[in-house]
Amino acid sequence: HGQGTTIDVADLYFNTPARRKFLRMEATEYAHCAETFHRIALARHDVAMSLRHNGRVTAHFPRGEALARATAILGDTFAQGCRPVDESIAGLRLYGYAGDPAIGRGNRDHQFVYVNGRFVRDKLLAHATRDAYTDVMHGDRFPAFALFLDIDPSAVDVNVHPAKTEVRFRDSRAVHQFIVRALSK
Repeated sequence: HGQGTTIDVADLYFNTPARRKFLRMEATEYAHCAETFHRIALARHDVAMSLRHNGRVTAHFPRGEALARATAILGDTFAQGCRPVDESIAGLRLYGYAGDPAIGRGNRDHQFVYVNGRFVRDKLLAHATRDAYTDVMHGDRFPAFALFLDIDPSAVDVNVHPAKTEVRFRDSRAVHQFIVRALSK
């Protein structure tokens, strides 16, 4: 085994039948694991990652460039119709890739936002991205993007939700305006 870390999860609920009743079908539980794996893999393109299920590799991402990793996770259509984003102002930096409105999707499954490297589902950030696309994407279509927001850790509270997927910004209005402007460009 080469240098690195291996995480092996097996028989997670073997001896705890009370928890087993909350599990769904195996395919559903695997889909949740794969989604989490993809979120982490998208954020860490500098690390090679593999996902195994039932003894076979279901996903392998070699170490490489950010766009290559985004293409592997979000697909070739995204890669062909995305634009790089890299804007900075007053301690805020937004970078990554934003999908062209022409490749809008029917759901939000290709929307990834990270704050200081951590995947989040935040209402403020969702609203800002929706506002940025409001004039160019209509109806029931949603943009695809992989965006990374770097901000001073003291300006964001990550202890809002037990799963750490929600954040609260000290100056939420400034963050919202910055994201709208950066994506509108």
